[in-house]
Amino acid sequence: MKKKQLNFILCAKGGVGKSILSYLFAITKEKDTNCLFIDTDNSTQTSKKQLRFLGEDRLELLSLLNNNEVLVRDNLVSYLESLVGSPFTQFYFDLGSPESEQMPAFIERDLPLKEFLDELGFEAHFHIVIGGGGAYKPSIEYMLKLLKALDGKFDVTIWQSITAFTNFPELSSELKHNCNKLQLHLRKFGDFDPSTLLGSQILDFIRKGAGLNEYSAGAKLRLTKELKENFGYEN
Repeated sequence: MKKKQLNFILCAKGGVGKSILSYLFAITKEKDTNCLFIDTDNSTQTSKKQLRFLGEDRLELLSLLNNNEVLVRDNLVSYLESLVGSPFTQFYFDLGSPESEQMPAFIERDLPLKEFLDELGFEAHFHIVIGGGGAYKPSIEYMLKLLKALDGKFDVTIWQSITAFTNFPELSSELKHNCNKLQLHLRKFGDFDPSTLLGSQILDFIRKGAGLNEYSAGAKLRLTKELKENFGYEN
């Protein structure tokens, strides 16, 4: 029996594009009713707004905080266990910065994650988002911290936020070099320059939580180009 797929989109540095990446995944899965998206960013709940086009049945909120606003990693354990009986087969988690920060400790201290997920019948893929400019160093530090915790037991993809690296070609080259050295799969996303008409339109549609059929003609074609080039999307 094929295992259910868990996708964790994360980075402990805020503003690097985690929710935009979640949105782009959701657009590619808009017609796939086997996919559930989970907004675990308790501070902003950005995906709740940006993924409205999926409908209430395919979007859930998950809080990892207790009544004192303290992160409780056990909440993730109980939620994952609750997914065993879910009719969905693919799950995408948009983790906020505080929630992402807790993931290495969750893996190293709380329970043997690989064995736990095997027992539940799940496979996990970690999507680590890297920001450019001032976000680059903390993004890389988090990436290395999480990779250490994962210990080579899980599939990992590193996602480079294209627009954030526009003015930092040397960082882009460094990231590519380091991913090659560490044998990590590097992919790019989000080539939406907010200073251009189409870039600003796409970002506005994303903020509104628009589905692809709600886009204007030019923005729709530009977004479709992004999806085909960086996500292998087919209409």
